[in-house]
Amino acid sequence: MTLSRYSLIAAATLTTALLASTSSQADVDKAIEYRQDALSVMAWQIGPLGDMAQGKIDYDAEEFARRAENLDAVADLPWEGFVEGSLRGDNHGVDTDALAEIADDWEDFESRQQALVEEAAKLAELAQGDDFAAMRQQVASVADTCKGCHDNYRAE
Repeated sequence: MTLSRYSLIAAATLTTALLASTSSQADVDKAIEYRQDALSVMAWQIGPLGDMAQGKIDYDAEEFARRAENLDAVADLPWEGFVEGSLRGDNHGVDTDALAEIADDWEDFESRQQALVEEAAKLAELAQGDDFAAMRQQVASVADTCKGCHDNYRAE
């Protein structure tokens, strides 16, 4: 009878461990999806800002301000989706361009996140005024901040 009891306890422990790893894997998958979606929202906002700054489309002060405010509002969202086990090569089965180098230099990655948040806030502030030259320059600063992170931490 004791053997059966130990077998039952062992089976229950194994089941709990398997469920925990499944839950953890589901959390990693959701984190990757979340951050990819949040980054897509950011790209949706910055695209037209860049197009206006480069003269590819006409400058519309109202749209520019709205998109700059939206970018500022979401600039800090994606980063919580960079959870342990969610980078490229972590055997999670989700397609991601987030390189493992993020984990190797987390401090630099965090400082780049903060720089983006600050640059987006500055853009939103400038967008409330009428100095389009300064806005154009700030769009370039935001884009450079994005590019710097992509160059170091995103697969091509």
